[in-house]
Amino acid sequence: MAFVVQGDVPVTSANAYVDAPYFVAYHTDRGTDVSPYSTAEVQFAIVRASQYLDVRFEYIGERVLSSQELEWPRQFAYDDRGNSEAGLPVAVKWAVCEYALRALTAALMADPAQADDSGRSVKVREEAVGPIVEKIEYERGATYSMPDYPIADRMLVARGLVSSGAAGGSKSGLMVGTLSRG
Repeated sequence: MAFVVQGDVPVTSANAYVDAPYFVAYHTDRGTDVSPYSTAEVQFAIVRASQYLDVRFEYIGERVLSSQELEWPRQFAYDDRGNSEAGLPVAVKWAVCEYALRALTAALMADPAQADDSGRSVKVREEAVGPIVEKIEYERGATYSMPDYPIADRMLVARGLVSSGAAGGSKSGLMVGTLSRG
C-alpha cells in the first residue's frame, strides 16, 4: 500500500494525516531533533500514528464518505463553541505528529503481556506433564487500558473533537485514562 496523505477533501485510499515534511516542521518548531530518522521511517510512523488516532477515539460528527479509510474529514462536526470543523483540523495533524514521534521508538498500543490466544487476560496458568493437567484462570472484568499520551490526547479533547458520549473519549470497550476538560 502506498503512503497517501489525507487532505481537507476525503481521499478514499488515504492512510496518513500528515506528510513527512509536515512532521519534521512540527517537531523542528518545538526543538525536537528528528534528523536521525529517514523519510521512510517517518512515513511508517505517521501511518501507525494515524491508525492509532482513529482506533483510540470516537469523534464528533460523521465521516464525509463511508468509503474513506480514515475518520477525518468529517461532516456535521461542531466543537464545544459551536464552530464547524470542516476539513482536517490542525489538532488532528498535531496529535498525529506527537503519536508518530513515539511510534518511531516503540509500539503505540502494545499487545497485553498476560493474554492468551483469545486476547483475554490470564491471571494464573499452570501446566503439568504427567498426568496431563492444565489450568488457566482469567482475570475478571479485565480490560485493555490504552496508554496515555497526554499532549496528543489533550490536543483533541481540549478542542472538542472527541465525542462526549464515549467514556474518556475512547472507542467503546477501550479505556483511555481520565481526560477531563477544565
